[in-house]
Amino acid sequence: MKHTYSTSSGFSLIEVMLAVLVLSIGILAVSKLQTTLIRSGGDANHRATAASIAQKKINDLRRFVYITTSDISTPVEWDGLAANSVTSLKYPLSLAFAHIDDNKGGRIQAGDIASGSDTFTLSWTSDDYYYSTVNSIATLTAVADDPSFKKVHIVVRWDGVGDNTNSVVSFDTIVDSYSFVNTNLGGAIVTGGTGPVVAYDPLAAPDVIPVELGIGELLKETSKPLPDVSKKGDSTMVKFETVTYNSQNNTQRREEFRTLACKCKTSGSTKTSSYLFGYVTWDNIEGTITDITTTIHLSGSDQISKVAVDNGGGENQDDACTFCCRDGADLAGDFKVCRLKRIDGVLRITDPWKLVGFNMIPASYFNDSDGLSGMTTTLQDANISKYSSYVTTLVRDILAATSSSAALNSYATIDLSFINSTTNFTNNAGSIDHLLFDDGSANHRNIQVRGVYMDYPPSGIFTQITNQTTHYSAADVPLDRVPFYEVNLTQLAGWVPDVDVLKSGANTGDQSFTTAYTDQHDDMDNSSCNQTDTPSSGRNYITNEEFFYAGGGTTTTCSNASRGEFYPITPVSAENITSEIYTSSDAIVDRNISSNTTVDVSLDLQVQ
Repeated sequence: MKHTYSTSSGFSLIEVMLAVLVLSIGILAVSKLQTTLIRSGGDANHRATAASIAQKKINDLRRFVYITTSDISTPVEWDGLAANSVTSLKYPLSLAFAHIDDNKGGRIQAGDIASGSDTFTLSWTSDDYYYSTVNSIATLTAVADDPSFKKVHIVVRWDGVGDNTNSVVSFDTIVDSYSFVNTNLGGAIVTGGTGPVVAYDPLAAPDVIPVELGIGELLKETSKPLPDVSKKGDSTMVKFETVTYNSQNNTQRREEFRTLACKCKTSGSTKTSSYLFGYVTWDNIEGTITDITTTIHLSGSDQISKVAVDNGGGENQDDACTFCCRDGADLAGDFKVCRLKRIDGVLRITDPWKLVGFNMIPASYFNDSDGLSGMTTTLQDANISKYSSYVTTLVRDILAATSSSAALNSYATIDLSFINSTTNFTNNAGSIDHLLFDDGSANHRNIQVRGVYMDYPPSGIFTQITNQTTHYSAADVPLDRVPFYEVNLTQLAGWVPDVDVLKSGANTGDQSFTTAYTDQHDDMDNSSCNQTDTPSSGRNYITNEEFFYAGGGTTTTCSNASRGEFYPITPVSAENITSEIYTSSDAIVDRNISSNTTVDVSLDLQVQ
């Protein structure tokens, strides 16, 4: 008999059922894991949002301006503060530490807060803590009129999926009423502490003269432009700072200026239609002047056409010429002059300089470095104080005579009165004469010209201070509120008689300002850094060197020009020294940009 066996194989029904069972269990496990992951991801998002809301409320509670509600000019309890109809934020901004309580304080209110499609509920409680003595343990017992700090418990809830017991985020935080010495609890200001103290190292006379502001021993001085006058290509740049500081040499206000003359050109049809402009405003909260910016929009013929730097003359101009050419006002000719001020770390275009005072003074008047017999530190300080009083009186007089920025801009008088009385320069019972020079000696001395510039301040400077019943006037307003600047212009002015003017009066050089003084400076030798002209025999003269610039990208070895050094050679009854300066921003850059006017000041020096 023959048997036949089948070679085919397969699964029995029982095996298939077991495989389906195992697969189903696996799918159920993965499905449950996926659901858990989705729920966990959603819960994490909710917790992150809730934590953000809680943190915002913590910051909100710490933004108070006053300690107690009685410090506010019009005390209002937190419940009585209005709320914005759109944002639901409380206002005004002047909130108090005392406003903080259960579901009170700050601008953000308790209640529902929408975030996307979710709704979160914000609430908080507050407990007051007190210190009974120094270094004591804080207690909830009210042992003082005002709490030292508040412990705040902030809770944010939301509707979770299923069990809602974990749908909550909470934080505890401490809101301190600040250090006692910086609040009304210590008898000081009620608006919190001050910023960091920045030390200032005052510069030396005679180049830099501190002006006494007459309030709280505040002083104000402007660094001399000599170290920071530079020519680069066709540009001239002058940089200096004005610093207001107290008797402890702590900086109260620092202002950095750069004034440029730049050669500019048009760039196709491109024009400047808007730019950021810097100006001084009044901060009513801080009670001081401050610098801010605004956007100036130009239309039609007012738009600026010369917007590109013209570097065709050789070495590239100063980098700041980029926005001087772009944003500076169009003037006649190829050059622009720009006054820049650093505001919030960025240089901004500001109004041109306004010269209101210009005086010539022997440098020895401010400093005994020339070794004048009888010139003491005490006398030096007295002379500085006398000149300082002249500057502040001038500023107040002009402030009283002008009522607006336009009135100041049209104010035509430039004060020259400090030199009118020669007694200013003869002191110590007449034993010191700063106008007297010995001929043929090495006793040449520097003659300075010093300018006073002024901007019209914002009207808020006359605002009364705390507990004062009347407003200030020009006669008594604190001078740290008035933007004025006393600047050493010696290196930026023109001087005559110059080095190569003959005693006979024959004009082989510069005897008078017949043309713009910028065309009359003496050449400098790049190798020796001296004037190429030699003094004519028997002729007293004063130095008047040009700012040297070697074109074509080469570097000059002469970094400084020398101006204002008087050299007595032959006795005369009086040698009349004259200095000249432009009357606006052009004075700072030593270039006549747009047919600018000039002002002269003279002084008779005695030679024996």
